[in-house]
Amino acid sequence: MAEKKDSKGAKDGKEAAAEAAVPKKSMKLVFGVGGVLVVLAIAFVASLMAVPKKPHVPRLEGPFVAKLSKSELQANLARANGKRYVAMLLQAEYYAYSETYVQGRLGGGAAGGHGPAGVEDPLYLAMLKDALLTVAGTKTLEEIIDPALVDAFLEEVREAVDPVLFPVYVGDATSPHQPDSESGLRVGEDNSRSTMRGLLHEHALKLDGSAGTIALDGGSAIPFDDHDRNLKVVNQAGEYVYVDCTGVKPQFSGNVPVGVPGRVRRIFKDSLLVQ
Repeated sequence: MAEKKDSKGAKDGKEAAAEAAVPKKSMKLVFGVGGVLVVLAIAFVASLMAVPKKPHVPRLEGPFVAKLSKSELQANLARANGKRYVAMLLQAEYYAYSETYVQGRLGGGAAGGHGPAGVEDPLYLAMLKDALLTVAGTKTLEEIIDPALVDAFLEEVREAVDPVLFPVYVGDATSPHQPDSESGLRVGEDNSRSTMRGLLHEHALKLDGSAGTIALDGGSAIPFDDHDRNLKVVNQAGEYVYVDCTGVKPQFSGNVPVGVPGRVRRIFKDSLLVQ
């Protein structure tokens, strides 16, 4: 009887040991799976950190609408012996990298009512009047008041106004009169004659301050010095811009964006009176 009891006790002991071993294996399995998940999570985070972020590329925003002037502008009509003229107050629909560019030209308040009322850039206003006088001066009374012809007139106005509202800019300047803050480069005195009118963030001036050279896009590099106020720089397609190098920082070497910061899409009549 004692032997049977001992045998039964030994069996019970083995079963208890086997049962006690099960949780240990389960714990090892849990820890094993958890470790794998941690490793995978670390690998995922590392992969995100290893992939370089794409640089931010500015894009045109809009459409926006702004009055081209704060008051009506007048122009004599063709074949009227100075007795007929048109009084215009026009609005432009446009796309731009920022409304700031247009607000600076129009004096703040004119650009869709943003910001306090100010004074238009006098050079902008003079160029706008000249452009409108040039276009309107070739039109007869019928071409202005005939609904079938007025759209053609407004399209000509758009083409004439576009380079006035959006001249060539350099770098981060928000006015054509300002220099780029990083390089010190600015547009030249003959900026309005520039033929390269690509978008600002799609073209660049390659500037090497230490070597004293500058190039436009894929064009040949040319020398400059701090006396060049109106340097003509030509790209590979024969298009050119004028730049002022008098404030270039000698230590700067790199690409400086150059081009127009927006496009005029359409001209609307706010008021168009013929007298």
